Amino acid sequence: MDQSQMMSRTSVYVLENNTPEDVAQAMIEGGRQKEPFYTFNLDAAYRHVEHFKNMMPRVQMFYAMKANDSDKMIKLAAALGLGFDCASPGEISKILQLGVSPRSIIFAVPTKTAEWMTYARECGVRHTTFDSSYELKKIKQYWPDVGLLIRIKVDSDSIYKLGEKFGCDFETEATNLLEEAASLGLKVVGVAFHVGSSCSSAISHVEGLQIARVLFDFEARAGRGMSIVDIGGGFLSDRIDRIDQVSELINNALEELFPDDNVQIIAEPGRYLCDTTSDLYCSVNNIRRAMRGGENVNMVYLNDGLYGTLRYCDSWQTVKIFGRPGDTTNETLEKTILWGPSCDSTDRVLKDVDIMLPRCTPLDWLVFPIQGAYSFGFACQFSCLQRPQMRCVVSQQLWAKLKDSKVFAQDDFETNPDISAPLPSSLPPIIKKPSFLKSNILKF
Repeated sequence: MDQSQMMSRTSVYVLENNTPEDVAQAMIEGGRQKEPFYTFNLDAAYRHVEHFKNMMPRVQMFYAMKANDSDKMIKLAAALGLGFDCASPGEISKILQLGVSPRSIIFAVPTKTAEWMTYARECGVRHTTFDSSYELKKIKQYWPDVGLLIRIKVDSDSIYKLGEKFGCDFETEATNLLEEAASLGLKVVGVAFHVGSSCSSAISHVEGLQIARVLFDFEARAGRGMSIVDIGGGFLSDRIDRIDQVSELINNALEELFPDDNVQIIAEPGRYLCDTTSDLYCSVNNIRRAMRGGENVNMVYLNDGLYGTLRYCDSWQTVKIFGRPGDTTNETLEKTILWGPSCDSTDRVLKDVDIMLPRCTPLDWLVFPIQGAYSFGFACQFSCLQRPQMRCVVSQQLWAKLKDSKVFAQDDFETNPDISAPLPSSLPPIIKKPSFLKSNILKF
């Protein structure tokens, strides 16, 4: 069984009076958990879904599963009736295996190979995006009956500027592409945009909606109607109220620009729904004192790093020492460098952050909060390194709502669990077979 299968078959612990933090503490203090691990809180994702619905009741969510495609996260999204933003055949397959209708999927990547188009078409997916003339020509050949959304570029203040890669220019390209689609006999059913991941300019969504309105009017004058607006994602995610300001702006813009309820408004939240679900608890492997830049620093070696789930860290992400017995508030903070477990000297965690921590010991664990988005998706297996395992938890209240869902199986949940139980080891099995090939033998 590979690691992804092992993670998917790990039961969700149903908690009565405990929190995810209680579970982590029990696992660490129980002494049987040796490897770094995540806690994944289904209730945190559920609260974000419900808050999004309450703040933007007209907007239908299509979960951007690239942010976190773990088994329990996508099952929760499916059980709550969300659609899915998929960006590869692998993602489409993973969702369809849950019994989700292909009509609940938007293949929201503007550039696709012919094989990808054929796969999505044969799976029954009905909507995709485009932003170029060449893409239209491929669609005409391989997927001519699909419902198209023209992807436009919207400027924004975001950490990851997707407009540098995707989206046609409104002023110089958009209307020409709409005319070309019509000349090819293709059906453009809507407009899509994405302001970029972790967008801090709330007005950017409004600007995208304003452009969409102009393109809707252009198509209407040409006798071709559109009916879908996809406002993408990009919502800040470190707190549940991060969408409050932008949702007010979006709601007002929708009331002004798209008052007709027959126009379907969808969004592709990913990071916002899953980011605060997960904390990483990482064990300390080794420590050293060293001189760097003329000053003493503590070098701490961890069991997860750049090639694992700590490859990319966002501006709000921090690290702290897991609670020690007694009061540590008066401990002296010292400059600290965090190294991952690989032999690569670039395997440094939070390299661009000045990390100040009390002096660690090899018995300590470090906590990296808010690691639910993209951590596992960006991980690789350089040097055959294994990723941390995930301990999923859910409250009894939410479990009561989910346990009868067709998406979840009965053995997905474990009631009355031993919260100190360790996760399965990620170490490979020991191989004991006779050696038939000659090789250089180390001599001692």
